Amino acid sequence: MKHTIAIVSDGRTQRVELEPDESLLECLQRTGWHVPAPCGGIGRCGKCLVTVDPSSAAGTRRPEDERFTGTAPDRRLACRTFPTGDLTVRLSGTVTPPTSADTIAKGGSIDVPTSGHPIVILERIRLDPPSLDDQRSVHRRLRDAASMPGLAVGRSLLQRASSAIASHDADAPFVDLVIDASESAVVDLIPVTDGSDPRLAGLAFDIGTTTVAGYLLNLGTHEVVASRSQANAQAPYGADVISRITSYGNGAPLRDTICRQLAEMTRDLAATAGMEPGSIHTAAIVGNTTMIHLLLGLDPTSMSHAPFLPTTTEAVALDPGEIELPVHPRARVRIVPGVSAYVGADIIADLLSCRMHRADGVSLLVDIGTNGEIVCGGADGLIACSTAAGPAFEGATIRHGSGGVSGAINHVRREGGRLVVETIAGAPPASICGTGLMDAVAMLLDDGVLDETGRLDLEEASVEVRDAYGELFTETDGEPALILAHRAENGDEPLVLTQSDIRQVQLAKGAIAAGVQVLLAEAGVTADELSAIYLAGGFGSYVRPSAALRVGLLPDVPEDRVHAIGNAAGAGAARMLVDRACTDEAAQIVDSCRYIELSGLSLFQDHYMEQMMFPARETV
Repeated sequence: MKHTIAIVSDGRTQRVELEPDESLLECLQRTGWHVPAPCGGIGRCGKCLVTVDPSSAAGTRRPEDERFTGTAPDRRLACRTFPTGDLTVRLSGTVTPPTSADTIAKGGSIDVPTSGHPIVILERIRLDPPSLDDQRSVHRRLRDAASMPGLAVGRSLLQRASSAIASHDADAPFVDLVIDASESAVVDLIPVTDGSDPRLAGLAFDIGTTTVAGYLLNLGTHEVVASRSQANAQAPYGADVISRITSYGNGAPLRDTICRQLAEMTRDLAATAGMEPGSIHTAAIVGNTTMIHLLLGLDPTSMSHAPFLPTTTEAVALDPGEIELPVHPRARVRIVPGVSAYVGADIIADLLSCRMHRADGVSLLVDIGTNGEIVCGGADGLIACSTAAGPAFEGATIRHGSGGVSGAINHVRREGGRLVVETIAGAPPASICGTGLMDAVAMLLDDGVLDETGRLDLEEASVEVRDAYGELFTETDGEPALILAHRAENGDEPLVLTQSDIRQVQLAKGAIAAGVQVLLAEAGVTADELSAIYLAGGFGSYVRPSAALRVGLLPDVPEDRVHAIGNAAGAGAARMLVDRACTDEAAQIVDSCRYIELSGLSLFQDHYMEQMMFPARETV
């Protein structure tokens, strides 16, 4: 029997039908709501917490769920709720609605070069009229008139050119050729009329495990005319690449999900820019190797276990219909190459953006996500590795954690006897994201409330600090916790940072810091010799360098050597569109990059144990 579910979020109400034997989480996901479920909907993470009314229609709640829900009968895990009647569901601020855009932080604006030769160009040509003395074919007339030799022209475009000549009798018509310069192929042919002013547009996507970012560019001006950033719609099937791979093996519709999301984002970007999606003549896509496999419909299972074999890391050029992308049907969609199963196209795009592969000296690139990808080197060569940092910095394993959504605490500081928190979009506190975690942990270390082992305790702090934190300390599930704020949506339930949360931060930062140490040893340099450290990705773009250094996420270098470079992967994809030389450059980066597998490497294990510790106060 079907039931009606009234979904209430941020002042809006949507009514949907619940299918028989469908969980509340499955219903929300099916109707487009982006509900955090990093455990894949098996009741282990507590992120899909909702409020229901009446609770009697929500079905039986399992006793083990109470560690997330408490004893209040109206608090439920959506993944474990199978309604028995009509129900009203109130969602938290960490849930984003269908077609919601720009709700996820992904590094802000991108840096696109203002010079270069776009991959798609526009050329206006004059088609000579035929005569008895000039019986060249229409195809030959096109090729002779164009500046690029050997142009490939499709059948339908040849017919359009023939019609243009026929309609002008003795006159010589002008036509605009949209040319894919990399393939010497005509994408579109547009007869020139009074007022003709065609725009060339390109589309860049960065498919992250947590977030998908899209950028629409005017290829004539190199301007980003529209951008969007959304939670990856595959997220309900797992927070990290391994859980996504597992879900793929269990038959989850991961390819359909991401193709549908890219199509929706493309239409939205085009509408924002005031153009039709069919006016987009080229596209470039980057992402980690697993995300690219899922997009292409390739089985990623062999990357989940040694020897971590990808089906492909090569550059790929697709027709848009192969991934159901609603752009010009003759546009080419290019997938940027990667290095290995865990250093993918997104990292090559990062390097295209920061240019460290062209620099003298040795620099470090750190792209922090559910995996931490690290590259060390410069013009003399690159060394790369990937660390299984886990999704802590994306909020998945943090009690009240989330991604960079509206209402997430992204900065924390103490002013005298009170904590001051800042949230994304200035919304009421609803969760804490990775940058807020870094700030909070750095603050607790500075105040002596957290020691180098990660133990949360007031005993060793000064009298002033104990007075400041005294009323903020509490106990949650039998462990110490710090109250950061009170969440209006949950009454008096505080938003806390727990001892377990801090342990998750230690695990994540320890893995990344250990990977850095291995690469420095392989490169034969010390931290002091690094020219620069580049932080990429949403987390890297917004984290305070001082906080990252304080907690030991990064090696001990002067703060002015640490540079946040925004969504460098998205910027690198955009560079592919506006400078066709980047196609060869990306291939050269791949060839110059040596990958080191850290699993089973004793040096990594040794560093990992060391780097889980926080730097002592006197060494900072």
